[in-house]
Amino acid sequence: MMILGAILASRGRGNRWRRLVAERLRPILVHERPQLLRWFSFGTLLLGFAFLIAALTTPNAGFRDRPDTIRGRNIILAVDVSRSMLATDETPNRIGAARAAALELLDRFPNDRIGVIAFSGVAWLQAPLTVDHGALREAFHQLEFQDTESEWIPRSGSDLPSAVKLATKSFKETGQRNNALIILSDGESHGGGIEDAAEVADEAGVAIFTAGFGTDEGSFIPDAASRDGKLHDPRGNLVLSRLNSESLSLLARRTGGFYTTGSGPSFSANLELAVQRLDQFEMEGSKRLVAIPCFQWFLVPSMVLFVVGMLLNTTWNFSTRQAAALLVALAVFSPRGEAGLLPRTPAGRAYHEGDHQRALELFEQEVAKAQGNRRTRLLLGEAAAAYRLQNFGRASHAYSGALLSSDETVQEHAHYGLGNTQFYKGLALLEGGKSDQPPGPQAVEATIVYWRDSIGHFDGVLRLNPENERARQNRDRVLQRLQDLRKKQEEQREAQPPPEPDPDPEKKDPDQGGKTGDPNQSPPDDPKRDPGESPPAQPEDPENPDPDPRGANGEDEPKPAESAPSPRPGETPEEFARRILGDNADFDARPVPLRFRNLPRAEKDW
Repeated sequence: MMILGAILASRGRGNRWRRLVAERLRPILVHERPQLLRWFSFGTLLLGFAFLIAALTTPNAGFRDRPDTIRGRNIILAVDVSRSMLATDETPNRIGAARAAALELLDRFPNDRIGVIAFSGVAWLQAPLTVDHGALREAFHQLEFQDTESEWIPRSGSDLPSAVKLATKSFKETGQRNNALIILSDGESHGGGIEDAAEVADEAGVAIFTAGFGTDEGSFIPDAASRDGKLHDPRGNLVLSRLNSESLSLLARRTGGFYTTGSGPSFSANLELAVQRLDQFEMEGSKRLVAIPCFQWFLVPSMVLFVVGMLLNTTWNFSTRQAAALLVALAVFSPRGEAGLLPRTPAGRAYHEGDHQRALELFEQEVAKAQGNRRTRLLLGEAAAAYRLQNFGRASHAYSGALLSSDETVQEHAHYGLGNTQFYKGLALLEGGKSDQPPGPQAVEATIVYWRDSIGHFDGVLRLNPENERARQNRDRVLQRLQDLRKKQEEQREAQPPPEPDPDPEKKDPDQGGKTGDPNQSPPDDPKRDPGESPPAQPEDPENPDPDPRGANGEDEPKPAESAPSPRPGETPEEFARRILGDNADFDARPVPLRFRNLPRAEKDW
């Protein structure tokens, strides 16, 4: 249709000027372009239009498999499910509060690989490291205490070091360092080995963050099987469970983490910032078919043909110099990528003009709309503006986001900025107190964590660019300050006087006249007994004054033994054998659920 219209239009135009100009005057008044050139120009434009239509159909050159990659970290949540976590000094109880905190942490780290460890008298891997957070939520809902005989969760005691060692082993199997272990517990651990577990975790590059649940006043542990509804130890004494923050603080302090009482908003926010400094790694997800686009094969020829067709359709006489100038102009005004580190935006211009507050506001608006590497470069600008304003918290968060860039130059600047930011955050804590008072121990511990993080980021700069002397010098300075601070901390600890021994008055039983309820403690001297006489082997029982393990007649009482099966009255040997075989047949028995073996009750099983 377009070709037919062009033919009719050409004939009509020729007939009009032939009627207007006399034939003898045509060579003087009419300078007609060659007919072939005009049709060649029209064909060029028509072909360019056809290529444009082909490009708009979004053609592709087939499909390819593209795996989805996820950048994340390894995090394990260790939840204490021992009997002491049933105490009601938290709402609704300690384990309920811990489970709610764990579910909140899943929302805080949506792209990270998370595992779940539950521990009481033993530790077991409830859910391996996975990015399927829906399965993790189901695993947490399974950690509910049901005081029934069929309950599968073991509750015999609390072994905190076993959870740390199991998490360290799981992290080693991934081959990644700088992992995070988050422990939600009341800190009760009836066995030793806390320091050994902390040393093993520190050597494996595991940072432990702990949250303590419970109160210093403590609470009684509910027990539905007891008359008064409270748990008693094997000797009949009521069990009062308190928050033990010493073991949790020790684990966090030795591995570069931190300890917080409870799981308030500050714990989640500080934990998110602390975990962001850990090394990320790429995980391969599911594969999907992606079309290979080839529309550019049609779009570029279309643009060229349009330009050539319009030039051929004009009456201009282009010289060689004019044609070269046109090609240079097309090269100058063609779209190019941004060469600078920061994109050319109003926020970048405001930053270079020194208006850092306005630059920070504009960068925040631009970051919300950007994606990919452009977003990480804008985050780098936001972090630089916040750093200039000494807003180190916001600068640290923005620098951490810039680390996700695939551009090593952006990563290098982000590591360098984080190194400086973390140093000044620690310095602010160290100098935050009054001038006449030294900083508290918590401020010193937090400063050490920040400065260790600063050194780690300067090391990251040197890994990307070993020639960066500024990063090397800053690293050496922070390392020297850190060594001086640790030396000063050790001197202050040695100067403190040792605490005086103070017996725990709550272990005394007022009904026994000050005797302690601890069975492992030696009994006090009896004033009626001869000082030279050896003390009795065990304390006397007021209800059974005779400590002789034999019966009243002096003979040993028989120990209860398992009753052996015997024939029933009137049962033949064949019927007896058939009955025994039927009772022990596997195909007649119901499936036995997976559960831990019920061991005898330990002395401290809460």
